[in-house]
Amino acid sequence: MKSKREAMTHERDDAPDDARARDEATAPAAGEAAEAPAPAAGGPDEEIARLRAREEDLLRAVAELSNVLRRRKAETENSLRYAQEPLIRELLAVLDDFDRALASTPGEPGDPVRAGIELVRDRLIQILSKEGVAPIDPSGQPFDPNLHDAIGQRVAPAGIAPGTVLDVAQLGYKMHDRILRHAKVVVAGPPAMTPAPPSMAGNAPRPPDTIPPPIDERDR
Repeated sequence: MKSKREAMTHERDDAPDDARARDEATAPAAGEAAEAPAPAAGGPDEEIARLRAREEDLLRAVAELSNVLRRRKAETENSLRYAQEPLIRELLAVLDDFDRALASTPGEPGDPVRAGIELVRDRLIQILSKEGVAPIDPSGQPFDPNLHDAIGQRVAPAGIAPGTVLDVAQLGYKMHDRILRHAKVVVAGPPAMTPAPPSMAGNAPRPPDTIPPPIDERDR
């Protein structure tokens, strides 16, 4: 019996030591948790500034992308709008041939040949009009180097201002906003100069030359 009481007493005496050992074992873990690094300093203001800068970068990228898409769309539409330009330039030469044929074939009212030429020419003009082609006929208009090509100059008739188109040697054509061919024109020049009267021209009549009288020998 005595040995059993001593064993129980010895176990009770060892219990506090075990509790202290467990506390010491857990103490470093608690210290490590207390010493964990705090979140990075900076505050909400710096975070807001960073987000705003990021937002500006995204908005700038979206704007650049929008500009690129808009420019590509305009280029595509422009290419489709003027896709038939080479063919139309060739057809303008055919239209000129019809005009020459009509000019060289005066004919009479009801002439079937002239009527056939006019019919084909009008049909061709209708087809070109559907593609946005329009003639440039500057008769009586001021000369415009953006639309006209001067091939000659004549003295301006009475009542016609200098720089006015007098004759059109060849019609010009444009397709939408693009000039396909300038009109070849003859432009009025400055009016002819009228001869000025002799008195105004600096040719006033000179007085007759006078000859001095002969010197007398006695005066010498």
